[in-house]
Amino acid sequence: MTVPNFLIIGAARSGTTALCNTLGQHPDIYISSLKEPHFLAFCGDKLAFRGPGDDVLINREAVTDFEAYQGLFSGVRGEAAIGEGSVSTLYYHQRTIDNIRRFTPNAKLIVILRNPIQRAFSSFLYMMAHGHEPLHDFERALDEEQQRISDNWHHIWHYTRMGLYAGQFAPFLDAFGEDRIKVVLFEDLKSAPTETVENLFRFLSVNPKFEADSSTQVNRSGIPRSRLLQHVLYRVSERQRVKRALKAIVPLKVREWVRRTNLSHPSMPSSAQPRLNAIFEQDVLQLQELLNRDLSHWLK
Repeated sequence: MTVPNFLIIGAARSGTTALCNTLGQHPDIYISSLKEPHFLAFCGDKLAFRGPGDDVLINREAVTDFEAYQGLFSGVRGEAAIGEGSVSTLYYHQRTIDNIRRFTPNAKLIVILRNPIQRAFSSFLYMMAHGHEPLHDFERALDEEQQRISDNWHHIWHYTRMGLYAGQFAPFLDAFGEDRIKVVLFEDLKSAPTETVENLFRFLSVNPKFEADSSTQVNRSGIPRSRLLQHVLYRVSERQRVKRALKAIVPLKVREWVRRTNLSHPSMPSSAQPRLNAIFEQDVLQLQELLNRDLSHWLK
């Protein structure tokens, strides 16, 4: 049976879905039928996360059985690069590094990172868009984060903790070395998509000159203009049979246009910036050293 030979491991709300969609256009690349199986983080577990919507999202969708995980790649027909894109792999590094060695020992790793302040607010808006975030005030949600973690709300609710990248990334670097890891910044994917994707094709040892369309914006976050329409859209997405049928007959660009036009995109409250700077400053400085890249603009 087939297992991945590359993994997009995170970070959440940093463009992993867009990246999977772009890479998956390549004829020599296969992305799993479920983009985010979470297997390497939760294999063998019976999930019981307790946040709003966790029962229909992570608890229902995560693949925790190895045979079922292998089944996600049953459609492989000779593609050279076979992958999946679970953001939990980066966050739960204490478990996933050993599981990579056990289940996908030859996998290359792709990491895409976004300004952690922007990422935190995007994650909040994402849960608002799904209709699961009970608080409509970002800073109040930040106040509640530690309690939510203690109450076993799943990782998407960890708005600031998921953005502490240095502590998550360093163990992968130690375990696998820089030759097996490719780091991309969200801003690179936005400002230079062709060059960024071409470099990733080279990393995956497929034809780097294939022209992929990276223009479609997917999985955008925001506040619903019509909560009724948004409720219908997300209830459909939570029913896998209906979701698969919809994908088969409605093009991705059309689906995303409908979803995106129903969302407004407010700015983060300026009062949250100093607070988030204080949370992320030391981690950003450590990440700079790991990546050998200036990230000081993330804190401005």
